[in-house]
Amino acid sequence: MSSVSGEYESTGIRYLRYMIIYGLLSVVLFPILWIILSSIKPSSTIFTTPPQILPESPTLVHYQEVINGPMRDYFLNSVIVTVVSVITSVALSVMAGYGWAKFEFRGSRITSTIVILSRVFPIVVILVPLFQILKTFGLINSHAGLVVSYYVYTLPLTSWMLKGFFENIPDNVIRAARIDGFSELQIFTRVVLPMIRPGIIATALLAVTIAWQELLFSLTFLQDDGLYTMPVGLLELTNQFNTQWGLMMASSFLFMLPVAVLFITAQNYFIEGITGGEGGTV
Repeated sequence: MSSVSGEYESTGIRYLRYMIIYGLLSVVLFPILWIILSSIKPSSTIFTTPPQILPESPTLVHYQEVINGPMRDYFLNSVIVTVVSVITSVALSVMAGYGWAKFEFRGSRITSTIVILSRVFPIVVILVPLFQILKTFGLINSHAGLVVSYYVYTLPLTSWMLKGFFENIPDNVIRAARIDGFSELQIFTRVVLPMIRPGIIATALLAVTIAWQELLFSLTFLQDDGLYTMPVGLLELTNQFNTQWGLMMASSFLFMLPVAVLFITAQNYFIEGITGGEGGTV
């Protein structure tokens, strides 16, 4: 009798778990579905009473406006800035994390702690000093200056993350490579980096999300409309008199699509990386 009741209880708990999962999934996916459906509606039917869920006369005019208008340039600017920022920040973080994790030198703990503590300060606190620094070097109103400013976001977090992955690699592996005659560069490139590949990919994906959706620095440091990134472009679609809802919905969908595709295609590496990856199982 107890086994039967336990079976019914486990079945009930399982159904309850599925209901909670599907409920949360609906809450997460409904705004995305609304954006997609609204992006193919005529502007006059996006906010009707009662709401029109499915479009009666679907149109791609808003996507044509994105392709033929300034939003296309904003999208390309975001791609350029994000790619350059992620590649350079991950490359710097790999070297910094490896140095902190596997080499003893004076001030290693202090410097690594200061770097991660820099994330504690609100971004607005360093906005004015960072503006003055970029202005001194002539980097205001340029993508190069924006990439440098993104390091304030990405480098502390990515360096600290990769430091943890490097620390999971046993020192005996590195000692064995040295005994086999590997140089320090060969150990780094041929032994260490392949072992933390999932961690590097997970860190790069995190850096992508940070750089791709950043707004405050882009809005502050860029003054030329032709240099704007996508978040600034989306902000430009609304003002006190009018909001271009159709264009905003289409642009928002195209804006979130690359990151979604990136996470879906690299999800195995991402999960393996955040759960320890190969470095944690050596």
